[in-house]
Amino acid sequence: MSAAHAWRASLLGAGLRRCWPWTPAPGSRPAVARRTLGASRRGLSTTSDIPTKTLPRIARRVAATSGDPGADSEADHQFTLSWPGATPKTVLVVKKADDEKTAAALVSIASWLHQAYPQISIVLEPSVHQQFHASLPFVRTVPPEASDEYSRVVDFVVTLGGDGTFLHVSSLFRKQVPPIVPFSMGTLGFLLPFNVADFQAQLRRVIEGSATLLPRMRLVYSKHREDGSLDRCGHLNITNEACIHRGTYPHLTTISCYLNDHLLTTSVGDGIIVGTPTGSTAYSLSAGGPIVHPLVSSMIVAPVCPRSLSFRPLMLPSSATVKLQVHKESRGRATAYIDGRDCGELLQGECIEIKRSPYPLMCVNRDDLAAGWALDINQLLQFNRTFSYPHESPFSDHDPHAGSRDGQ
Repeated sequence: MSAAHAWRASLLGAGLRRCWPWTPAPGSRPAVARRTLGASRRGLSTTSDIPTKTLPRIARRVAATSGDPGADSEADHQFTLSWPGATPKTVLVVKKADDEKTAAALVSIASWLHQAYPQISIVLEPSVHQQFHASLPFVRTVPPEASDEYSRVVDFVVTLGGDGTFLHVSSLFRKQVPPIVPFSMGTLGFLLPFNVADFQAQLRRVIEGSATLLPRMRLVYSKHREDGSLDRCGHLNITNEACIHRGTYPHLTTISCYLNDHLLTTSVGDGIIVGTPTGSTAYSLSAGGPIVHPLVSSMIVAPVCPRSLSFRPLMLPSSATVKLQVHKESRGRATAYIDGRDCGELLQGECIEIKRSPYPLMCVNRDDLAAGWALDINQLLQFNRTFSYPHESPFSDHDPHAGSRDGQ
């Protein structure tokens, strides 16, 4: 070996030891080491040397009742978050892409966290890290093509943006998602209980272990070919809904809906939605589905423009398994969608199966869930808002100007 080759080999070995602090076990994949080394060469500060995440203690919240042992409260279905004997080590901050407000909020939150809690590592997605690593040199990212690192190191997640940013977090984790702290940028959203202006108080609650968690039920989606074999996409977790829709095809599609392997109905129309309580205020709502409180453990089946006046939306127990199959005699094909993402075409005889996921989203929420939920459906949906004149209060049965109008 020449002197130049020897010098280059020594540098590579030193770089590998810096980025990969343990000795690889026999038979381990060298590709991970190569990815980490590549990231180090590009000057990226990755999560490779961050220890495994702190295991939180998530306990059911007990309500103070009036003494009736049979009394139940919404607090009994919420949880508290704490970090016994430790503090969180790593936070993942996810922002809305190409948005100036979330960019400014990211800089403010990361800088404050680094100053107030220097022991906590701040992780960004690779594309976001490229934009901010110069102005925020202390932030890290996951090594390229090593998305499993999120599950290994992240203790909790902060989202900056809208409901779509919140839904994106679910796709970063294959199974259990760490507790999520969602912040709105001044606009309202069903999944965004906190305004970003209050981020310091809310993050202190999470880090110091005094936050309230709301479990949001998720579903598991799988696609099956006509012979019953599982599609290559495998099993995917859903936050809002799964849907079969005719898409751009001009003909209505015929879909058979099965409940626990029993034929429930065969629908001719644009499609069928299977949603969660969280998704009840999304696409399902536009299709005429019910508004479901997030603590009601259930599944929604809602038709999309059915060729029938009697196909009404259904609420099923969360233990149900729903299968939607494109009928073999359907004139048109269909497309499967989960949380608004295209999951590919379904041919006649193919189906999707939806059931409850064992991994709910644990979301940091207001302590008073009932008040917050009632405020949301009134402000966002104008729930039961009646017609009124501009000078009338839509919530008042008494109009102080009624007499003057009658006398005119």
